[in-house]
Amino acid sequence: MFVLFKTATVSLLMSLCCSISMAADDAKVSRSLEEITVAKEQTRLVMGQVSSPDQKERLRYVSDRLTSAEELLRQALGGGGSYPPPPSYGSVELFRSDSCSGSLIGTVSAGSSCERFSSAGDTWAVRINGQCLNISDTSSVKACESFKGGADPRAITIFTSDSCSGNAIAAVSAASRCENFESTGSSAWAVKIDGKCQNISDTAPAKACEAFKGASTPGAVKIFNSDSCSGNMVAAVDYNTRCENLRGLPAAWGIEINGRCENISDLDIVSACERYRP
Repeated sequence: MFVLFKTATVSLLMSLCCSISMAADDAKVSRSLEEITVAKEQTRLVMGQVSSPDQKERLRYVSDRLTSAEELLRQALGGGGSYPPPPSYGSVELFRSDSCSGSLIGTVSAGSSCERFSSAGDTWAVRINGQCLNISDTSSVKACESFKGGADPRAITIFTSDSCSGNAIAAVSAASRCENFESTGSSAWAVKIDGKCQNISDTAPAKACEAFKGASTPGAVKIFNSDSCSGNMVAAVDYNTRCENLRGLPAAWGIEINGRCENISDLDIVSACERYRP
């Protein structure tokens, strides 16, 4: 099975190279991006079926190459244009009301273009799957970028409160484009994973997005700045986490795998991610 999958992936990558040479044809580039989305999902499924460390490492290599091809194709589209829509799980409503009781600004989903809200004023709250979340008042473009993936059942909500009782600042999922989030400051203080609040090492929203957007993936490994996994969580990584993007976060002292805490030799976060991710 693995050999057939690898052969099919190589064929896909060769076809992608041809598509890049015809980058002026946005339709063909977009179709190639759609094929990448399918291939990455198949990679994720196969990753859960193999047990050999060597096979897992080869699959990670394939995943990295697919991601690189995806980035090249996006560049061929000039950094914008017709991206294939991410999976849709419903919509998120934006309100100019802290209680979501009036002044609906608009609805967004994972594939929405947020620039259409450039003249819509500020958003004060969002409603996700029927639940109203008061947020830090912000432009509707920024609110759209920060919460448009929130309807995904595996979305992770980021808060500017250690107890998840304050304002939410983002809701991220595997499809979130973290580069569009605020990259300075340290307003991300906690995350809610599968309904449970977890205090994290304070960091910028973009860094929190990179560190936790895969936290609800089955088998995700949680990394702590604590030998007993009782302190702040630094990251929760899955096979698709781009470890280099975690650089600058605190060191890893302990990890939680399948609900069990393991004390590890202290490592910088990038090395820990590369060593222990599924």
